[in-house]
Amino acid sequence: MRSPRRALAALMVTAAVAALWGGAAGAVAQDPSRAVSEPTPAEARGAARDLVDAIAGKAGEIRESLTAPAAAPREPTLTDDEVTAIARTSDELAEWVEDRTIFRTAVSFDAEKGVHTYFAVSKDEEGDETVEAQVLVADDSGQITEVRTGPQVAWMMARGYEGAFGRAINRPAVWLSLCVLFLLPLLPLTRPRRLLSWRTLDLLVLLSFSVSLIWFNRGEVFTSVPLQYPPMVYLGVRLAWIAVARVRAARPAPGDEAPAPARGRRPAFGGWAPTWLLVTLLVVSLALRFGLNAFDSNVIDVGYAGVIGADRIQQGATPYGTMPSDCGSCDTYGPLNYIAYVPFEFAQPWTGEWDALPAAHGAATMFDILCLGGLLLLGWRMSGLRLGIGLALAWAAFPFTGYALATNSNDSLVAAMLIWGLVVARHPAGRGLMLGLALATKFAPAILLPLWSRHPFPRRPAGRTLLPFAGGLLGAVVLTGWVLLLDGGDGLRAFWSRTIGYQLGRESPFSLWGQYPDLRPVQIGLMALVAVAGLIVLRWPRRLDMLTMSALSGALLIGVELTLTHWFYLYIPWFLPFALIAMVPDWPQPVRAQRPAAEPAPAQAIAEPVAVGT
Repeated sequence: MRSPRRALAALMVTAAVAALWGGAAGAVAQDPSRAVSEPTPAEARGAARDLVDAIAGKAGEIRESLTAPAAAPREPTLTDDEVTAIARTSDELAEWVEDRTIFRTAVSFDAEKGVHTYFAVSKDEEGDETVEAQVLVADDSGQITEVRTGPQVAWMMARGYEGAFGRAINRPAVWLSLCVLFLLPLLPLTRPRRLLSWRTLDLLVLLSFSVSLIWFNRGEVFTSVPLQYPPMVYLGVRLAWIAVARVRAARPAPGDEAPAPARGRRPAFGGWAPTWLLVTLLVVSLALRFGLNAFDSNVIDVGYAGVIGADRIQQGATPYGTMPSDCGSCDTYGPLNYIAYVPFEFAQPWTGEWDALPAAHGAATMFDILCLGGLLLLGWRMSGLRLGIGLALAWAAFPFTGYALATNSNDSLVAAMLIWGLVVARHPAGRGLMLGLALATKFAPAILLPLWSRHPFPRRPAGRTLLPFAGGLLGAVVLTGWVLLLDGGDGLRAFWSRTIGYQLGRESPFSLWGQYPDLRPVQIGLMALVAVAGLIVLRWPRRLDMLTMSALSGALLIGVELTLTHWFYLYIPWFLPFALIAMVPDWPQPVRAQRPAAEPAPAQAIAEPVAVGT
């Protein structure tokens, strides 16, 4: 809300413009010939009086509004019994409480909004009460305005409010346009026989998260949550199979003593579109996503947390344990998340309120540009400009990366660090630094530590790889860890409890594990399986190239996401770069490992018999 001083200034300017415009218009209406002539002294005095009167009138209105006594509380026209009767006509309420025992009901009235709220409360064996449902009834009309059941009571993000996440990007016309821009250039349309291929299915499965999102946007999380798992399971298994197939193809065939011929050493862009068209579609995709972010997007609590944390750092305080009450759990991210927002918050300081937050928009845009630039450079280095543009287009047009940008979250920062880790993959220190920075944002990439500690292209002795890699990780700790020490030991202790401690005890209705707590043993078993897989890749496969490394990285990250109690669509960009690298290019068959030739026996051993018993 504007301050009285700003409101007064705005009204003074408005009154001045209106008075001058009115005086000029009146003069022109009386004598059109004087439309561009100098005003007479009488007209000037009249205009000045009008200006003074307008300013005085507006100032009086502002003074009255500021000093007027608060309005008397509104008396409800509906009784609690009437509200209860109206609420019980809701089919949604009846369906939800049908299999639940309601211990008591209650009705409250918000005099400011003129809305009654009906509560249906259950009670468990231990005596703990749970609000099972809320029904909102308008006092003036007696109509039900909203029904909240189950998770919707405590979780606003489960209520399906229109545009709550991303606003305009959820419109079918915008979302489907992005799907088309993503899918069509990557398909081999000029080779129809190849349309029935794994690549086509892979790309369609990546887009199939949209089905789950439809139900989420309707507030039906008990339908949306189960629908998010089939795509993740498929993509995890598919990426793991790509890695296994790559390893098997590189094994020496029986009898081979020389490398098998390869069909080219560099991957190629697998789509049909010429380079000029790829560039055009990339420009269109960028204009669409950045235009939506500028003119019709919002900032969720993740971006709000980054801005507040940056403000705290600039004040010389750690973000951990110092967040305001309206963002109490906003200090659950790694320190890089808050450091990355500092230059943007410095340019557009936080006002102390959850307003438009231009700093969050700027930070999210920069994270997205880092992802685009990293994929462009990576593809260019692997195969040339065409593949680089193709990978950048795949990121720019994929609707869920646009979803992350439109919500101005920090998840693209995780993806950016991992992408640039692949760019510098040949250098252990650089690989360790970028993975460490990803871990300093969110903790899921920790599963990649064993895999990325190895040196691909080609394999080197462990000592020559592990020490520089550990040095890169230490560099990430130094670059970001100082934020924890701004409040001394208190900041360090708060970091543990507010981040890892909070995540370990977190509850959420946005996963099967959160919706069905009885599945906890299955969740723990799956966690153990993913952890074992993360350790296996420390020694397997023996040969590790870019395709194998990317496919295994994506599969491991998906494995972690499958075990999360709180999962959201913003986490898709974490594994998307690895899926794009494994699925978009046409990868050549690897050169088979050379089978060492059998060494001939020493000539002396053949020519001379062995004397036994000498």
